[in-house]
Amino acid sequence: MKRRDFVKLGSLAAVTSLYPQKSDASAITFKKAFTQKLAIPPIAEYKEENGVKIYNLSVQEGKMDFLNGAKTSTYGINGDFLGPTIRVKDKDKIKINVANNLRETTTMHWHGLRIKGSSDGGPHNIINPNTTWSADIDIDQKASMCWYHPHAIGKTGRQVFMGLAGIFLIDDDETKGVDLPSEYGVDDIPLVLQDRRFDNLGEFLYSQNMMDTMMGVTGNVHLINGVIDPVVEVEPKAVRFRFLNGSNARIYNLMFEKQNDFFQVAGDSSLLPAPVKLSNFIIAPGERAEIVVDFSKYAGKTLYFGDGFDKRVLLKIVVKNSKPQPMKLPEKLVTIDEYKDKKATNTRDFRLNMSMGFLGINEKQMDMNRIDERVKKDRFEIWRITNRSPRPHPFHVHGTGFSIISRDGSKPLINEMGLKDTVLVYSRETVEILVRFKYDADANTPYMYHCHILEHEDGGMMGQFTVEA
Repeated sequence: MKRRDFVKLGSLAAVTSLYPQKSDASAITFKKAFTQKLAIPPIAEYKEENGVKIYNLSVQEGKMDFLNGAKTSTYGINGDFLGPTIRVKDKDKIKINVANNLRETTTMHWHGLRIKGSSDGGPHNIINPNTTWSADIDIDQKASMCWYHPHAIGKTGRQVFMGLAGIFLIDDDETKGVDLPSEYGVDDIPLVLQDRRFDNLGEFLYSQNMMDTMMGVTGNVHLINGVIDPVVEVEPKAVRFRFLNGSNARIYNLMFEKQNDFFQVAGDSSLLPAPVKLSNFIIAPGERAEIVVDFSKYAGKTLYFGDGFDKRVLLKIVVKNSKPQPMKLPEKLVTIDEYKDKKATNTRDFRLNMSMGFLGINEKQMDMNRIDERVKKDRFEIWRITNRSPRPHPFHVHGTGFSIISRDGSKPLINEMGLKDTVLVYSRETVEILVRFKYDADANTPYMYHCHILEHEDGGMMGQFTVEA
């Protein structure tokens, strides 16, 4: 299935038909759709010592009132569900202490950050219960929306499903000079998209069968920032939405109910060179995208935003009936020149394997004791990713931001012209990317490449590589 076949635009479902009023347990009911206010993740606090910003994160168990009549058992970071937003600047020196207060091992991976392997938080950076692991990080990359989540071997899917994820924002001087909405939580709003399913007691249902392993775990209940069917109020002006697909396996086709236009301004690892006018965009697990919407012409009105694949409304947007402020969007955003005119010294092939009972890359399943690739530091390489399976796979590479060269020999999509760290490879498609790694990753703490459908990652569609001088 190619991208042109995968995209199916359609109207979103009527608001009143989204969810049943009751689950199997008659005492447990869904809260009325689009009455709960969108939660905004708080900015993480830090203390500074000798020029280093120190963050303390506690991974812990919690309880959430997602439903009426039930408290759902969850995991959270410095709270009951999800984690705070870590916000830093380019050239910051930071240290993050991660205390594991769970009754099982975990890790914490900084998805999208260009850092050394020993601080990357992959499967080898195990944090045992009642212990603390520290990551020392020198921020050296463009402004972007990254995120953090567990990466424990065989446990990633369930631990993320339970609630372990958070946003990691990087600012820089170049972006500071770009006139985009920037008041966090007001006109610069983060949106963590996730889906869940519940059992008849109101607990998360993550018991896997073969279908879940092969297709990934999806649910019929949608959350944004940990709230089911939220509503957000905005001013009639330009508003920036920063999307993170934090779902285990769901791919979204995001659009307004009436397919209103908006502008995409950023992808995974950077702003785009210029705003791209769209009426919809696809975002796969692990990917991020930022859009700017002109609400000045909708003063006093209500709009609905949702998923065109599932035909479900996800977010109700109420525009205040105040004085409109017309949008002035810059024609140029940032310069992307890291990979411009660079020639690769090597090409590597990655074949994504999926057959009944087998998930792998290059005909091999993940083995913690095997190094699959050895990469030279600061060398430019072409990585060719081929998907011969019947479903799309989001391919994520640790420790870098890459440039997409081509899709089946054709140019990448216009909204893929920024730096990426996760690329959706459609069925029967080959994608070429240009990569470079600036930091070391040895055999004790190697980087990973993998499908970001978390059940595929846990099931073996992952490999590991070192980066050495």
